[in-house]
Amino acid sequence: MKLEDLPFDFASLDVRKSVFDMQVMTLDNPYEGYLPEELRKFHYYFSKEGHVLMVIPRNYLQIALEEGELDDYEIQIPVKYVLEKGYEFVEGHLNYIVGNFDYDDELQMVDVPTEYYEH
Repeated sequence: MKLEDLPFDFASLDVRKSVFDMQVMTLDNPYEGYLPEELRKFHYYFSKEGHVLMVIPRNYLQIALEEGELDDYEIQIPVKYVLEKGYEFVEGHLNYIVGNFDYDDELQMVDVPTEYYEH
């Protein structure tokens, strides 16, 4: 099914397009640590990763912008890791943040040490 065929608008939902079809998330598990208000809409809780923010890794930002499909490049990264490494809003796309870290194509993930995961 194509996005334009859906009988609703993602803007009317309290869920990001990039996580809509993920069955492993829980929306009602609040983050107990410090989380800036501006990041609350990026926060989710996943059973495997714990508390995460949906972020575009910096080495994928340019291709995401060129393709115009920023949702396709959002990945879940632990909150503590994003806060420590840094983030910024994507210029011209304030509903997205880019993290100050890279996605490792060989590992097929951002190599986040285990101490950053919070359940």
